[in-house]
Amino acid sequence: MVKHYKNNAKGYLRGGKVHQLMGNDVKALQFYDAGLKSIDKNDKLRTVMKQMHETVSSRISKRQRTMSGEALSNPKKSEPRKCDMMQLPVEIVELILRHIPFPQIVRLQEVCRSWQSFILNSPRLWSILDFRQCNKKSIRRSTLWNCLLRAGGSVNELYLYNIWPRDASLIGNAITPYLKKSRLQVLHVDFNINVFLPSRRGHALSDTDWASFSNLTVLKIGGCEVLEEEELVEVICQARFPSLRVLHFYGSTVTRPKSFLCLSELDIKLRPTNLQSLIIENSGPGMLTHTEDLVAFLQLFPHLISLYLSNFVISGRETANRHLDFATITPQLVEFSLIHSLLYVTLTVPPTCQKFAIPDSALTPRTTTRQDNGVEVYSDDGSCVANPDEYRNLRHLDISSNTVIKDEDILGALSRCDGRLLQRLDMHACPKITANTVPTIARICPALRVLLIGHNSWLNDSGLAALHTLRELEYLDISFTDVTFEGILLFLAGLTESDVDANGKRIIMPHTTLTARIQERVHKCRSSDGSSLVLPLKALVMNSCTGVSLQSSNWIRRLGVHVDHDVSTMYDYINRSKKKRKY
Repeated sequence: MVKHYKNNAKGYLRGGKVHQLMGNDVKALQFYDAGLKSIDKNDKLRTVMKQMHETVSSRISKRQRTMSGEALSNPKKSEPRKCDMMQLPVEIVELILRHIPFPQIVRLQEVCRSWQSFILNSPRLWSILDFRQCNKKSIRRSTLWNCLLRAGGSVNELYLYNIWPRDASLIGNAITPYLKKSRLQVLHVDFNINVFLPSRRGHALSDTDWASFSNLTVLKIGGCEVLEEEELVEVICQARFPSLRVLHFYGSTVTRPKSFLCLSELDIKLRPTNLQSLIIENSGPGMLTHTEDLVAFLQLFPHLISLYLSNFVISGRETANRHLDFATITPQLVEFSLIHSLLYVTLTVPPTCQKFAIPDSALTPRTTTRQDNGVEVYSDDGSCVANPDEYRNLRHLDISSNTVIKDEDILGALSRCDGRLLQRLDMHACPKITANTVPTIARICPALRVLLIGHNSWLNDSGLAALHTLRELEYLDISFTDVTFEGILLFLAGLTESDVDANGKRIIMPHTTLTARIQERVHKCRSSDGSSLVLPLKALVMNSCTGVSLQSSNWIRRLGVHVDHDVSTMYDYINRSKKKRKY
């Protein structure tokens, strides 16, 4: 307000009050001085500003007198005083230290004896035992026992990582008595799950032992081959953890192909659970499974909201069962991610799905339908009735690194989405899509805020210029493309009716005309009336775009756009190729 209305007293009063609330009376006094010099003498708020000026000035002078008097009476008081944190109340010290990570708590014991005794005698500081950052040196079993003993039954989060020796039965039998007293909520086991579930050679956990894990909400286990072990499968399928909400398996170094569990071969009673998030991250050759086994496992989690599967090979055991309908298996699913997977079946997602990610997977969204005796069915599966609301609530679509999807596939999927809701589209490295689809994508999805379209050799200046209709776009990634500075100028300036000839072709304009139009647009969007268009773009990523110079990227930064432009990777690639040619 002060910048645009220099003769108005409201801006100076607001600025002064803000600085007063922040305790900066000197800055507030400067606002009032400038206001008394700039505003008219007949302004009604001038008397109010004089009163505020007198109040602040008297406060500053009084503070200066008191500080000078204290310095003269006792010069030592003017020096900064050193205060030991241990002199504070115990509750405050614990509250401060509980915000410090567990490895730093262990190091703080070496500060002095008082700190060491305080930390060792405070069980709450040992409620989170996190050994994930201890990579340089293995954690001995005795160290784990001592930490559990210091916690005194108050362990809420336990991250077992890099424990040595890895004797599952000994460690499992040792930590179970300590965990019975605590209310464990998060458990992360980075190696064999038998540390948590003693093997068959040891004793089985009784009902009282399971009751100690009734508050467990997050269970994270390293090594996806544990899904082949009957002990873990039995625990999950019998709903031993009533409060479990997140179940996470991640990959290991096993090089053999893993097989997903087959519930039909297990003689156990299946019980549905209240699990909300299931994550299975495979590594290496992945995990082989059939549709029937995966469906039987997912049916145990009817309240699932988030599902993440990576490195899966899914096929139907029978030729007739080639369809995987998540709308009936997980009707409340909101986020579904299928990463680097190979499917010999077709799948559909429920209408509640808001995020659908199939990057680096040989899979196309179900888009094409046909009429079969008056009923709309999918063209690739005539026995399945098409769901018109399948992508109704979709807000995030990720098809990056997909070598199967073509123009008609992506346009068909987007046409089934609500363009007013879809906000993020990831099209990184999609070689079979052409630049002709870009104008249609911009027309179908006008509410896009994040667009990742880099690593595509087909993206050119005309395709980028077609994105100027996306008025709400905030983040754009065009890395590793052949886009030049002219295409960026056309995208920022936008096209009008006068820029197109009678045949519908764009009239070529010089850079000076485009830059002048962009600067005029930026100037209008910064005006106070708010009647003009606003420049929404906040971040532009164009790494390794050699068609844009560093000087041009600096010019874009001056428009208020954060630009990430790193051409070193492309230069390194060119230099390496030149060296190879010499030899």
